[in-house]
Amino acid sequence: MDAQALSLVRAICGRIDEHVPRQGREQADYARQLFEHLDKPGGGVESIDEPWIAKTPIADLGNWSDDPWEGPSYAIDASTLTGTEYTNGLIMDTAYAKLGVGGIGVDREAERAGTVKTVVYFDEGESSIRGEEFSDPDSPVEGELVTYDAGGDSTQNLSKAVSSVAQSLAEGEHARRMLDEVDGPLFLDGSLYPLGVLYWVLLDNAGITSPAASWDIPREIVANYIDVVETQYDRGYPVVGVVKTSTTAQLVDSLEEKIRQHGVVDENGLRPDVSWTRDHQYIAEVLQGGTLNDLTYTSWFVSTELGAGRLGDTEILEPFAEDLEFGEPGDYRRAFFYVRLPRQGFVFRVETPLLFVLDDEEVRDEIQNKALKEIAKRRDVPQAVKRADRIAGISQGNRKTIRGVLESSAPTQNYNWDGRWSQDDLNGMEPDDE
Repeated sequence: MDAQALSLVRAICGRIDEHVPRQGREQADYARQLFEHLDKPGGGVESIDEPWIAKTPIADLGNWSDDPWEGPSYAIDASTLTGTEYTNGLIMDTAYAKLGVGGIGVDREAERAGTVKTVVYFDEGESSIRGEEFSDPDSPVEGELVTYDAGGDSTQNLSKAVSSVAQSLAEGEHARRMLDEVDGPLFLDGSLYPLGVLYWVLLDNAGITSPAASWDIPREIVANYIDVVETQYDRGYPVVGVVKTSTTAQLVDSLEEKIRQHGVVDENGLRPDVSWTRDHQYIAEVLQGGTLNDLTYTSWFVSTELGAGRLGDTEILEPFAEDLEFGEPGDYRRAFFYVRLPRQGFVFRVETPLLFVLDDEEVRDEIQNKALKEIAKRRDVPQAVKRADRIAGISQGNRKTIRGVLESSAPTQNYNWDGRWSQDDLNGMEPDDE
């Protein structure tokens, strides 16, 4: 910006600042007053017990002595190139999944294995691209080429969809493949289920066009995650998803609906405003007030609805009801709590399947304390998640090398390289963030 433009922006922002109430204790207190209304029924999110918030010294969490899973912890992560579009219409992305092992003096042999999935979309009649598996007898890394089937749905962001399939297929398959190496809690870097792909299956189940209409891969992807959840449950080990960033408003929408349904009014007889637009904003205020040596966190909640317009009252795993081993689809809902890091103020949503925590308060506390312990050790995501993220990373050099192999196709150059949103991005595809 030139000096005149910058001066004008400063004046505009100064005017905004004059009219926005000062943040601080008063705003946090108001957020917590509203938080108490989350125990009311309705709204798509239910409180598992009476809503509460707590703060615990990080040192106490790190030294928690009643940990029933004292050994190594594990995490799965998959990184991608980020979908690449080419001038001949080809779209391609590659995902690389690894298992990270957390702990001191642990065996990290399982970290050598990897799963690679390359997904390609190319709607060209003369193409001979076919699905194919790749392996080397001297390598613990397995790979597969998968061709993307849009299923007649040409309205979606195909580049984003290709990336979503690559990432969730690699992650879920590697998790399932490595289960025999896992003898402790398994953390996922993101939500418990691949929500974007699962949304396609739910659309198809409702008779709405999606890639799942004529393509088996979306159901295979979700089945991998279900298998991981059920195997861990059967063995007595938790599965925990750590959602670091999210744009969802599931909780604040539920709170607003509860206030409306139950006629909640303030001391002036007015309906309280829920002014936050996403959950992480709101919870960051609710969990204000700890010191730099504390973790602040909430009680458990459970998602009772998918949270996507056309499928709002659909059980998230309804299409897989006949295949579930340990209960009905409602038993596999995402139970979750929130934790706020003291220094950065980041908020994590920590998820586990409802069947792990619904009927046993002791296990519910153990899983929460285990997640908090792992977060407290680093004041960040659990060590296993960080390791999985690092060893599955695809460097810029790797990306350039991989893309350079496709000599038959020239990548498109996006004029709006500064990251402006397309209409497809604004419309969105997934009902939640991972």
